[in-house]
Amino acid sequence: MKKILICAVPFSDNLGDGVIAASLAHIAGLKYPKASVEFLDIAGRVGFQEENLRGGGAFEVFARLPSLLRSLIVFLYCLKGYFLVWRKNWKAAVSDAELVVIGGGQLFCDVALNFPAKLFLLSRLLRGKRVVVVSVGVTAKWSFWGRYLVKRFIKNARPVFYATRDKESAHNLHTHFRIPRGSIRVVPDPALVCADAFSEELSPEKNWDIGICVSSLDALVMNSEYSNSNSTESARFFSTLAESLQAQGKRVLYFTNGASEDNKVLSEISSGAGAVKSGFFVPRHPDELVSLISACSCIVAHRLHANIVAYSLNIPSIGMNWDKKVESFFELTKRKRYLFDLSPRVEKLEASVLSVLSEKTPDRQTLDLLRGEVVAGVHALI
Repeated sequence: MKKILICAVPFSDNLGDGVIAASLAHIAGLKYPKASVEFLDIAGRVGFQEENLRGGGAFEVFARLPSLLRSLIVFLYCLKGYFLVWRKNWKAAVSDAELVVIGGGQLFCDVALNFPAKLFLLSRLLRGKRVVVVSVGVTAKWSFWGRYLVKRFIKNARPVFYATRDKESAHNLHTHFRIPRGSIRVVPDPALVCADAFSEELSPEKNWDIGICVSSLDALVMNSEYSNSNSTESARFFSTLAESLQAQGKRVLYFTNGASEDNKVLSEISSGAGAVKSGFFVPRHPDELVSLISACSCIVAHRLHANIVAYSLNIPSIGMNWDKKVESFFELTKRKRYLFDLSPRVEKLEASVLSVLSEKTPDRQTLDLLRGEVVAGVHALI
């Protein structure tokens, strides 16, 4: 094997996607140490910190548009990018790849046709290539056109193997796209091995008792599979939690997964009156995200990959549920007692945080089993 091409969103400002890509590359390198592993970002990015509309005022306008109009705008944007820039770059990247890996992450989801359009356009260049789908998340909510575009991706790319990251995704892949259930494997999220992939970036010191991963709750709700999700005022929610933990004498760090909409909320918090008592960090690369989480004794997070990174590093995390993928992860790791709803009462979160900080013997057995499943499962597919 000379070249493996991983197609996902490795340069997304949501750095959890970069952690997934680096972890997949690490796993591939264990089996093919002499192979070149390269990344292709299906959003057209070629590096980190590229601009997007989600962090500015345009996002608020876009979110209020009718769903059909949002989908049309996204599809036309993808067509423009593909024919003006992406096609040339993607064709060059694909041309000498012996294996094309699609995954991991929530790539099979339909938010205004975003990923369906990108997967379809990419598939036009994958005919005749050996393609595998690895550890993807598959949502249950699909529009007619989203389902149609992904079916075209499947017809063009003709993947030889399919693996989803959880049983719910396997069910959705079978139900919506008629992939035989017996042909779908379940391989947990590759980021579960990020402790090995980023071993040199881990902090030797626990500089913070609690890391609070700040998110835009409005953005989470817009992307949620749950139809009854309701958000609260984001900055106030996180600052109230931090103040209650600081009153207990705890060192608190605010951080984000890097997403622009989350950084906007963090900026609002940092400009507040009580901000001087806390630390603030906006990671710009996946290694920075892993490093800062490794410096915490416990984290509180909505974002799936903040929780996965912490779990991989054997750091307890308190999760808040806004989407089925978060719930599935806490079920997989047998930690549903540490999963709360989208915006729980601060008193409940505080009590849970103080409880896990006092635990002396974290469970490594489940983590070690899952890490083994990930490596063995990916190796079986590639």
